[in-house]
Amino acid sequence: LFQKCQVNGQGTHPVFAYLKAHLPTPADEGCQLMAEPRWVTWSPLQRSDISWNFEKFLVGPEGEPFRRYSPRTATAQLEPDIQRLLKLAK
Repeated sequence: LFQKCQVNGQGTHPVFAYLKAHLPTPADEGCQLMAEPRWVTWSPLQRSDISWNFEKFLVGPEGEPFRRYSPRTATAQLEPDIQRLLKLAK
């Protein structure tokens, strides 16, 4: 995606709706909700909502959602999962 779009609430872009439907919570912080509810500016609020713009989704070579990571996960920590998916793609 190269345009600004909605990731939560009404008008959620179909790509993010698909990702959230298949990966409803980050794998590393599945029970964590948004820390500051006062920053929620969308409706309706759902448990699968993206909490911050640094959440990451890893998608497999066939386009299947593989894993979702919280904003606190450093991008470098995704390398083992990326390597795993690259081996499956061969």
